[in-house]
Amino acid sequence: WRLKLACPRSARLWTSHCSLLYNMCQQRPSALRREERGHAALGEGGAASNAGAAAASKDPPRRKWSSGAEFTIACIGYAVGLGNFWRFPALCFNNGGGAFLVPYTLTLLLIGMPIFLLELGMGQKFQIGGAELWKRVHPSLGGLGVASITATAIVAVYYNVVVCWALWYFFRSFAWDGVLPWAESRGGALQFWEVDTLHCRPAQNLSSAAPETCAWGAGTTWPQEPGIARPGPLVWPLVGCLALGWVLVWLCVCKGVHSAGKVAWFTALFPYAVLLALLVRGLSLPGAHVGLKWYLTPSFDKLAEPQVWVAAASQIFYSTGIGWGTLPAFASYNRHDHNFVRDAWLVPVINCGTSFLAGLVVFSVLGDMSQETGVPIDEMQIEGSGLAFVVYPQAIAKLPVAPLFALLFFTMLLCLGLDSEFSMVETILTAVDDAGVGQNYPRAVKAAAACLAMFGVGLLFVTRGGLHWLELVDGYAANLTLFIVGGVECLAVGWVYGADRFAADTLEMAKAKLPKALLWNYKLVVPALLAVLTVQAFVSTATSKVHFPPYAVALGWCLALASALPIPLLAIRPLCCPLPYASEGLTSPRERAGLVGKLAASLHRLSRSLSFGASSRGASSAPAPSGLPPELSTERADVELAAAREVR
Repeated sequence: WRLKLACPRSARLWTSHCSLLYNMCQQRPSALRREERGHAALGEGGAASNAGAAAASKDPPRRKWSSGAEFTIACIGYAVGLGNFWRFPALCFNNGGGAFLVPYTLTLLLIGMPIFLLELGMGQKFQIGGAELWKRVHPSLGGLGVASITATAIVAVYYNVVVCWALWYFFRSFAWDGVLPWAESRGGALQFWEVDTLHCRPAQNLSSAAPETCAWGAGTTWPQEPGIARPGPLVWPLVGCLALGWVLVWLCVCKGVHSAGKVAWFTALFPYAVLLALLVRGLSLPGAHVGLKWYLTPSFDKLAEPQVWVAAASQIFYSTGIGWGTLPAFASYNRHDHNFVRDAWLVPVINCGTSFLAGLVVFSVLGDMSQETGVPIDEMQIEGSGLAFVVYPQAIAKLPVAPLFALLFFTMLLCLGLDSEFSMVETILTAVDDAGVGQNYPRAVKAAAACLAMFGVGLLFVTRGGLHWLELVDGYAANLTLFIVGGVECLAVGWVYGADRFAADTLEMAKAKLPKALLWNYKLVVPALLAVLTVQAFVSTATSKVHFPPYAVALGWCLALASALPIPLLAIRPLCCPLPYASEGLTSPRERAGLVGKLAASLHRLSRSLSFGASSRGASSAPAPSGLPPELSTERADVELAAAREVR
């Protein structure tokens, strides 16, 4: 308005520059456009706020959690998943019992909680999801977000298959005659799992060529049917359960964090009620002490094996959810002053405490089974799906009022699985929104498209050979990528963004001062530890005795590289294409060169001349336009200067 009164020609020049900038902003991510339109609204209207500018634009303002407690509950629901119930007890079983708690706790304190704090802080500071967050820090770090989203998408496809299995068992738990279909009198839990659920082998092995079990061993001959190369036909009951699982996920994410936050109150808290009920029942069993003694007795000789430390670190990444891009996406919906430091230690502690309680539940039941059958615990099948869908259902079938306990148990599995699943899908949709894809479509349509696409890919896992595909993808998809992502994130914050700058941001947002030791932990300790763990994980995976055919192993390594390669590839790209204004968050080489550089420089010079002229004449010397108080004139010049600096 000063230019319009003093020099109409300069006003037209300013308007022309703003028009060019606005046109280029149309090609930028939606979150960045909203920020720049907010600056434009401040420069033109004075009292207009960022929320008002966003409401006036085509893009809606960024959604927010209804409360800080809703965000905390959503993080707990995301972190506490199926891995707490079957993966953690199995790792304890295979890695020294109580001795496994030593590397698990140390990894949590040195790696898990620091990275958890880092991801929450960066997401809340930049108010954008993980896919675009690291590109804002530096263009060479854009591969971090791509790697995280790729790993999340791969895991989300097969993770919902486990929810599908839980749905199938939930429906079959309605046994009106009081006898569960997997009771010993009806063939047992193993036969119900492999014959009636997966259909991976016939009920009776009438020929010698028919396998006695779906598990693959060292003597397996290839090709095997059903298997990797010949997965066989679809299992239609599981196809229906998988479709229902994706419908439930869509209902949770169709309205963004508003619907996800409300669902999280039930899916995150209900499993604890069931877990406590099962714990009380398990501890009251006659042979519970046998399993608890096995669970809590440490075998310290296992600590000398590097694989135990790799397993502990892998479980920390899987259980706390770090490295997947979900935590920055969730934190981007926080208020700017939310105390994320409290959540950074509260959620991991609750998550790891839940894993310990789940171990008590599982091993108390296993101890009673061992005492009743005479089979030692170390000879039982304690591994992943076998634990959740064979061993524990077999124990439930022997309890009084077995159908009731079965309904409670599989409802708990459903809540644990759905909570983590819709969190991963919400991460993918947040990346889509931040990239500006499908802006003309409502959130429900984009969520439906994503769920339908992942349902189509997931049909491979509900064939007769789907279990083997799931084991292959689960074994190779994300382990190495998570270690690499975590280490590069710490290097990015410690050295590129600046550890002191991150500490200042934390003090500003959460009113908490980070200790110097934690900042050096980001710079040196965590990257060094994760580098060693990455090398060891690579060696262990490459030299392990797998029972997959060679072409399946090659496919597994391709999956691992698909999620890890974006990190080095996108780091090299800015070196090949020099970007003079890389720090401003522009997204294409054309935007970073030529016209944008000249435009940013001219805007900066014009704003400096305006602010210098205003300060030399005095704020009261120029008349204020109608509707703008005179005392805001100096503040307006400051805002214009800050906006120009932000653009540059």
